[in-house]
Amino acid sequence: MSRATAAALCALAVVLASIVLTPAQRAFAAGITYYVSASGSDSNAGTSTSTPWRSLSKVNAKTFQPGDTIRFEAGDSWTGQLWPKGSGSDGAPITIDSYGTGAKPKIAGQGTVGDAVRLNNQQYWEIRNLDVSNAVPTGTTDGSKLGDFRGIGVHGDNGQTLHHFVIDSVDVHDVTGEVKWVGGSTADNKPGISFAQGWDRSKNTGGIAFLTGVQDITAPGAPTMLDGITVQNSTIKNTSFNGIVTKQYAGDAPGAVYTGWGKRETASDSKWKPYTNVTFRGNYITQANTPFGCNGIYVTGVKGALVEGNVIDRVGVSGVETNMADSVTVQHNEIMGTHLSSGGADQNALDPDIGTTNQLFQYNYLHDNGDGILLCACNSAVKFGSVVIRYNVITGSKRWNIHMSQQTGSVAHVYNNTFANTDSPTMVTGGVGGKVTFTNNLFVSGQSAPEFRQQSTIIYNNNGYSSNLTTRPSSDVNAVVGAPQFVNAAVTGPYGDENGTRLGTAANFALQSGSVFADAGATITGNGGLDYSGATVPIGNGPEIGALERGAPSIAFTDTFDGLATGALANGTNGWRVISTNNDVSVVGTPSTTDKSVRLTRTVEGGGTDGTNLARLFSTPLQGVVTIDAQVMRNDAQAGWFGLPYLYNASGAPVVSVAFARGEIHAYEGTTDRVIGTYTTGKWYSVKLTVDTVNQHFDLDIDGRRVLNDAAFRTSMPGIAKVAWYSNGGERGAVHVDDVCISRGTGFDQ
Repeated sequence: MSRATAAALCALAVVLASIVLTPAQRAFAAGITYYVSASGSDSNAGTSTSTPWRSLSKVNAKTFQPGDTIRFEAGDSWTGQLWPKGSGSDGAPITIDSYGTGAKPKIAGQGTVGDAVRLNNQQYWEIRNLDVSNAVPTGTTDGSKLGDFRGIGVHGDNGQTLHHFVIDSVDVHDVTGEVKWVGGSTADNKPGISFAQGWDRSKNTGGIAFLTGVQDITAPGAPTMLDGITVQNSTIKNTSFNGIVTKQYAGDAPGAVYTGWGKRETASDSKWKPYTNVTFRGNYITQANTPFGCNGIYVTGVKGALVEGNVIDRVGVSGVETNMADSVTVQHNEIMGTHLSSGGADQNALDPDIGTTNQLFQYNYLHDNGDGILLCACNSAVKFGSVVIRYNVITGSKRWNIHMSQQTGSVAHVYNNTFANTDSPTMVTGGVGGKVTFTNNLFVSGQSAPEFRQQSTIIYNNNGYSSNLTTRPSSDVNAVVGAPQFVNAAVTGPYGDENGTRLGTAANFALQSGSVFADAGATITGNGGLDYSGATVPIGNGPEIGALERGAPSIAFTDTFDGLATGALANGTNGWRVISTNNDVSVVGTPSTTDKSVRLTRTVEGGGTDGTNLARLFSTPLQGVVTIDAQVMRNDAQAGWFGLPYLYNASGAPVVSVAFARGEIHAYEGTTDRVIGTYTTGKWYSVKLTVDTVNQHFDLDIDGRRVLNDAAFRTSMPGIAKVAWYSNGGERGAVHVDDVCISRGTGFDQ
C-alpha cells in the first residue's frame, strides 16, 4: 500500500492500519542467525546468506539456543515437517522468519505429518512470515482423506508450564483435518466425520492448534500448561476442523485416568488447569472453500484471553466459541457468513458455551450469519456461567438473532445491542433455566411478529422495539416503541477482508437526532463508558437504546501536507500550531515532490518547553476512543529525544508519550519508560495510538504490530487537549512527520 493511499484511506476512516514496513519489535538478546534456501547445501555452515542450509531435516536435527534465528528464503518451498529443537528464554526467544524478497517461504506437510510446523515441550518461540499447509494432495472429496492434521501445532506433555509462543504474519491454509465431535450419535458418522468422541479426542485439527496431553493416559502425572500465546496479523484459510484452537487435556478417552485439567465441574474447580495470557488479534479466518471447515476461533481451557480485531468469514458452526474458560474478552471482531457444517447443529457468530465465567463480548459486528449469538451454558451437569453481551451490532441473521440454552445457575446480562433484521422469524429464542436480563437493546425487524421468548427467568427492561412489532414482550413495562431512524439501515458494505475489519460499516445503524430511542436508555452501572463506535456514553441526557450513541464516528483532523508549498511551515497553517524558535520546521519533498512531509530540525536551544514543535490543539478536548495515526522517520545520526507523538491533558501534562531516541523506540507505560523496539535511520514507521479517555489506557501499534496493549496513562486525562511531535531542551536531531490522521472511533476500524 502506498503512503498516499494510506493517507486517503485514513481520511475515509476505513482502514485498520497504514503502511507495513520493517516492524519495530522488542529488542532481544542476540544469538546466531541460520539461513535455509532451496539452493543451499546441508554441508554449508548455514550462518550467512551465501552459505545456507538446504533441507528441513538439517534444521530439525539442530538444537537451537536462546536468541537464535532461523530464516527461510522467500519464494522457496519445502515438503514435510519443520520441527526445530531447543527452547529460548525470557528476553531471548528463538525466532523463525524469512529473508530476501518474494512470497513467504512455504512449508507443505501434504498430509504426511500431523503438524507441518511443530513444537513439543519447547518454549519461548516466535514464528513469523511462513506459508504453511497440510493437505493430503490426492483422494476423494467425501472426507476419506481427512486425518489428524494441523498447519502449526504447539504441543506439550512434560508436566511443566511452557511460556511465550508468538505466531505472527503467517499464512496457514488447506489443512485436511478430520472432524470429530464431542457428542452426538455415531450413527451419523461419515468419512472424516465422527461423533461421540469425547473431549480429548475431538476438535484437535485445523490451522493453528495449542494442545497439551500426557505421556501415559493411565498415569497422567502433572498438567502441562501454556502461558503467553499470541496469534496475530495472520490468515487462516480452509483448515478443518478449526482455524485457531486452544485445548487442555482432561483425561476422558477410553482407558484414561480422568484429570479434569481441561474441564470445569464448578466455577472454582481446583482440578482445572487452564492456559493463561492468550491473545488472538488482527487475523483473517475463512472456511469458505472447504465443506469440512468449522469453528473460526475455539478458546477452551483458558483463563485470561483477548480475541480482538479479527475478520471471521464464512466458517462453520461458530465464529468465536469459548468453552471451559474464564476471563475472556471478545471485541472489535467482524464475523459474517457462519453456516452449518459437517453435521454440526450450530451456525452462530459468537458462543459463550459450557463452563464459561466472566466472559465479555462487546463491540463486535455480526452480520449475515445463520445465527447471531448463542448463549449455550447447556450442560445439565455444569450449572454455572456468567457473560456480558454489550454494544454489538447484529444484522442479517438467517435463523436466530440471540438464542439461549442456559442452565440454572448461569447468568447473562445483555444490554445496549442493536438487533436489526429483515427476514428472520425470531428475535429472542431458546430454553432458559438460568437468568438472562435484556436492557437497552434495540430490536428492529422486517417481520411483524418475530418470536420473543417470555418466561420468568428472562427479564426485559427498557428495551426499544420498532413500531411494527406485535409480539414485543408484555413484561417490558418500560418498553420504548417507534421508528429507529438509523443513519442508513440499507447499507450493504463495505465488509472486512484480508486487509482488516470494516467495523465502521455498522455505524450506519447509529441513531439520527430526533430518534425516539435517543437518550431513552436506562442507566447501567459499570457499562464500560463507551459505545460500539468508541463514543462516550452518554452523549446527551441519558444513554441511547442500542449499540451506538447518536451520530457516527468522525475525523477530528487529517493532513498529508502534499498540497503545501515547500519551505518554512508558518504557524496556523491548516490549523497547526508551529514553534520553530532558533530551529526549523519546514515542508519538504520527502519522500517525493508529490508526497511531502514536515521536517523538524533542532540544532540549538530554542522554543522553551515546547521546543521545536508541530502540534494540534483541541479547545474541546477529544473524549472516548481516539486514534492518532502518523508516519514518522528519523534521518539523522543524532541521539536526541523526539516525541513522536506526545499527548497532553487540558492542564498541559504529558499523558501518553512515544519517543524515538538513540536507536530505540520508547513509550511510557504509566510512569515507567519502556523500550519497546528499535528503529533504523532513514526508514518510515507507522505509529498508531488508540487512546481510551474513559477507561484511561491506550494501545500502541508500530507498523501494524501491537507493542503495548491497555497501557496506563502517565496521569489522568479526561480528554486529549494537544497532540505534538517535538523535541526540546538540549536534544538535537531531525525527524519527518507525514500522513497525520486523528479520528474518533474504535482503533480497529480507523
